[in-house]
Amino acid sequence: MVAVPIIQIRVMGDEFSNLVRQMNQLVDREMARSHFGFSPTDAFRPAVNLYETQLAFMICVDLAGMDEQDVEVSLEKGNLVVRGRRQSPMPPDGSRAVAVHLMEIDHGTFCRTIEVPSGVEEEEIEANYHLGMLWITLPKKREK
Repeated sequence: MVAVPIIQIRVMGDEFSNLVRQMNQLVDREMARSHFGFSPTDAFRPAVNLYETQLAFMICVDLAGMDEQDVEVSLEKGNLVVRGRRQSPMPPDGSRAVAVHLMEIDHGTFCRTIEVPSGVEEEEIEANYHLGMLWITLPKKREK
């Protein structure tokens, strides 16, 4: 058997993170390895959706497996900042895994910064955490 180096492509920025993940998975699949690559230096970046209604912008952050107290939301210089840490998942019976054969669930410390759209009532921003999703409502300023 010939040893083939593991190729890890790392690109900074939200716009490329999905492409990078897909390319790494393609390389893994094409190399027909018996296990997937694991790189603990890759940053955990929870997925974010931004919606707009007539009355507000709504941000949804995927924080599955996290407790509400492990997440911090703040407003800093016109940016909404979501910080936290997701622990590595462990079997529910409390046993520690002896060997990892597949690891696709990201974990670790994260910080997401989202520019607050213009025309938002910053004093009225609200955050609610429900079923692993953090929903942040940014009400629009009322026209006078």
